[in-house]
Amino acid sequence: MLLHTGGVPGRPVPRELATPAFVLRTRPYGESDRIVTLMTEQHGKLTGIAKGAKNSRRRFGGTLEPFVRILAVFQQRSASDLVFLLRCELLGVWRAFTRDLDRFAAGSYVLELTDLMVLGREPGREVYRLLYDALALLDGGTPTEPVLRAFELHLLAATGYAPVLDHCRACGAAGGEADLLYLTVERGGFVCRTCVRPGETVRPTTAATVRELARLAASPLADAAAGTDRKVLAEAASVAEQLIGAVASGPIHARELIARARVDSLRGVR
Repeated sequence: MLLHTGGVPGRPVPRELATPAFVLRTRPYGESDRIVTLMTEQHGKLTGIAKGAKNSRRRFGGTLEPFVRILAVFQQRSASDLVFLLRCELLGVWRAFTRDLDRFAAGSYVLELTDLMVLGREPGREVYRLLYDALALLDGGTPTEPVLRAFELHLLAATGYAPVLDHCRACGAAGGEADLLYLTVERGGFVCRTCVRPGETVRPTTAATVRELARLAASPLADAAAGTDRKVLAEAASVAEQLIGAVASGPIHARELIARARVDSLRGVR
């Protein structure tokens, strides 16, 4: 339903829409505005302009930051892909990310990967829920590596790139029947030795790692840390990086932050 301005009868103005959201990234625009990219529950990924955001505490104070859950109120703009962000209300804040560099890096990776993998205006409820669960688990102290591996696999599935993990992509043989399987990014999963094509680029992967990847992909994020092995997780990380690199829309800078966090002392980041 469209409202009408009181001063000019008959001139329609856009409806105000409201949805829970996470801030994926912001960038300055002019002297006082910001361009804000959101992952919303009801409208998918949106990018909007927040006029006067640098100075307006009443409309945006403390909300255009990572690791907060907000209610975003906006209007669609018929002549632009950008929405007009009117105001944001704080719904919740995760605190661990401000005290632990490792978790800050992991959370930053989750936000950046979501931004790179999700196209604008795609249905957002599944990804929004996945993002919520991942940030809540990281904030609650769950080990970061299994959560990140599970998040990557679930996000690949939610965006239409689910790899085949439980059987050979070519002949259908069960994945647990061989000691090694071979990742083929072009075919979106693993193949057995017999089905590797001449000259095909593949990555040998242990059956234990493939089974762990299949478990993480099929289980809720909350179960990610159950029974994980460090060596298996390291190989799983390399596999996931290859799968994501083939479909992500750009480089993932937060990976460098994760690598630095592993050698830096744990301290507050704000």
